[in-house]
Amino acid sequence: MKNHIHKILHYMAGNMFNNIILLIFLPIFSHFMIPEEFAVYTNIIIFITFARLFYLMGFLQSIFSYFHLIKTDDYKYTLINSMYITILVIGLIFSIVILIFKNSLSQLILKNVVYADLFPIITIIIFSSAFYNLTLSILNIMERSKNYAILGVISNFLKLLLFTYGAFIGKFSVHHVLNYILISSVVSMLIAIFNIRKILQELNPKTKKKFSITIMKPVMWFGLIMVPGTLALISMRVLDRYMLTYLSPNGLFDVGIYAMGYKVGTIMQFLLAIVSMVFFPYAMKIADQPFAAKSFNKIFNLFLISGLTLGTLIILFSNEIFYVFVNDSYHSAARLVFIGVISTFLHGVFNILNLGFYIKQKATKIASAVIIGTFINIGLNIILIPKYGVIGAGYASIISYMFIVIFNYFRTIKIFYVNYRIGYVFLGIGFLLLLSYLNSLIGFDYRFSFIKILVLLLSIGTLYLTQKEKLKNFLENIKDSKGIQNV
Repeated sequence: MKNHIHKILHYMAGNMFNNIILLIFLPIFSHFMIPEEFAVYTNIIIFITFARLFYLMGFLQSIFSYFHLIKTDDYKYTLINSMYITILVIGLIFSIVILIFKNSLSQLILKNVVYADLFPIITIIIFSSAFYNLTLSILNIMERSKNYAILGVISNFLKLLLFTYGAFIGKFSVHHVLNYILISSVVSMLIAIFNIRKILQELNPKTKKKFSITIMKPVMWFGLIMVPGTLALISMRVLDRYMLTYLSPNGLFDVGIYAMGYKVGTIMQFLLAIVSMVFFPYAMKIADQPFAAKSFNKIFNLFLISGLTLGTLIILFSNEIFYVFVNDSYHSAARLVFIGVISTFLHGVFNILNLGFYIKQKATKIASAVIIGTFINIGLNIILIPKYGVIGAGYASIISYMFIVIFNYFRTIKIFYVNYRIGYVFLGIGFLLLLSYLNSLIGFDYRFSFIKILVLLLSIGTLYLTQKEKLKNFLENIKDSKGIQNV
């Protein structure tokens, strides 16, 4: 359990910092960028996320299924080298394609060819962040949480310094911010490469084979199958911004408002990251053990409790976050925070349910669910956005996530049965929706803020005093669990 706590702290350090930067710079972004300009920045970041998926060839997913397939230094040495060589070649090809079509991409993504000069910067960011993200995944699967934390903190701290510099001198346009991200990405890539070289030096292979098509064929096949699924999952998270750009009556203004509200809701993304980073590598190790299903159920319950608790806090104080930290041109986005919270929560549930598919190497099961979910999302956006605007986009996102959770729940228990309490997921969502509605009626008032803090403290105190023994037994149960104690 002690080792388990250390890993959680390490991954929190590596992921939490990014969310801290978001909170710190909410006032800066909202001060320097009007909603339309923030929409341009948001759409560029979305494009980077999409493009990086093709640069990475699904390796972030396939590494979880294949890294421990053969437990020898020769295999791991060749696998790591082969993945980086593949990304280098593929990345160069895709970068050239992006630069050739930069004018068309600028018009398609941003509805204006004037931003085409940003794409050389964008391609370098995509290329360097692909190397960086693959390194993080390798550190994660090897359970080197301390190295992961150091790399994550350095990358985010550098971004923090650059953003601070830009805000101080008053240079915080889309172009300036992308330059700051460029510097951070390149430096992070160089540090990541240094980490990988160190890992390769620590391995003791008998033959230092740099590339193997035999090893890479199943890895690439699994990854390529996952690309459409991952692309669809990312689409469910971000495609609504693009669709708002074209379908919403207010165009880029609505994109900026929606993006800000959604982004605050995804503060809880770090919790999803912790579950993925801490538990998933271990889950793959114990998959063939008799206590695996029991351990997976505990992971699910822990995420359920912590996710709903954090989601409640974010929604409860969403008005305060916006009215205290964010420029008043974005205040209407406070009512949209629940969309990011619930979507992120359901995404985490979906990831845990998919453990069975990773164990059985059923990539098509994961991909098919999110592809169908994405088509549902697109259809709902087309129907709801013209009539309901940003709220319509939000409910399209939530409904789509609910579909993929239900769809894969019934499929995963057939091939790897775990007694997941799926009903509590939807009870929790109902509670979050009700809380968001009530919070929107109250609006922002210092008196209500004080009352909310007081009620929260009283609730925590009452819960602790009345459920102290149950809480103690719950924690002891986790600690003594054969399936989790050695994480």
